[in-house]
Amino acid sequence: MFIDGFYKPHTPGSLREPAKTYLFPSNWLTLPLSFGLLMSPWGGHSVFPNIYRDMRHPQKFGRAVKVTFTFTYILDCATAVAGILMFGDGVATEITANLLNTKGYPRMLSIIMSVFIAIIPLTKVPLNARPIVSTIEAICGLDTLSVSDSPALTGLSGYTRGILRVVVRVVVIVIFVIIAIVFPAFDSIMAFMGSSLCFTICVILPLMFYLKIFGKEISLRERMLDYVLIGICSVLAVVGTVWAFLPKSLIGAE
Repeated sequence: MFIDGFYKPHTPGSLREPAKTYLFPSNWLTLPLSFGLLMSPWGGHSVFPNIYRDMRHPQKFGRAVKVTFTFTYILDCATAVAGILMFGDGVATEITANLLNTKGYPRMLSIIMSVFIAIIPLTKVPLNARPIVSTIEAICGLDTLSVSDSPALTGLSGYTRGILRVVVRVVVIVIFVIIAIVFPAFDSIMAFMGSSLCFTICVILPLMFYLKIFGKEISLRERMLDYVLIGICSVLAVVGTVWAFLPKSLIGAE
């Protein structure tokens, strides 16, 4: 922009002065990376059984899912649009990284954001780890049902079983932290998880189960639509997974 007759380069980080954006990708080779990134926010289905079981009014579960996903969709879209408008091609793998590293923002904003970033894992990681913890406890016979049916565990006191459950939970969280340290590339991890796991768990398998259970009861048009969705999502999952492992220098994503 021009100020007092002099040209001043655009400073990223302002919605009033949007950065340069593109209607279509400037590098089409990076497009498959977006498949997994766009699917990754919807990968929370594994916690649904635990949430349903812990709800005070389980009959409201359907409504709760609709409200939650609607709010998540609006929030994710708003964050994505704001990030690309503010920083353009310079947007980082996390929008918070841009806000913390860009000069000009109030110091207090950076402090508050750092506190929020530190709080989020304390609440989100245990929730995401709960299905894994429940599975390990069931395999090891530490859950309530297994204890009543396992003669080997009936001799253990409730205190000992409680200690073992705590150990399982701590070990799972520690493994999560180690994985995060060993694989710090957040965008690559999200692209891989979104492509290989979210497409499979959130779209492909539910549609296949639906066809298996209700295939003879639904119309031919609905069955064809489900098969088309399974085919498209399978292709996107395979391509997105392969692209997540390709070197960024090879596809020009650096």
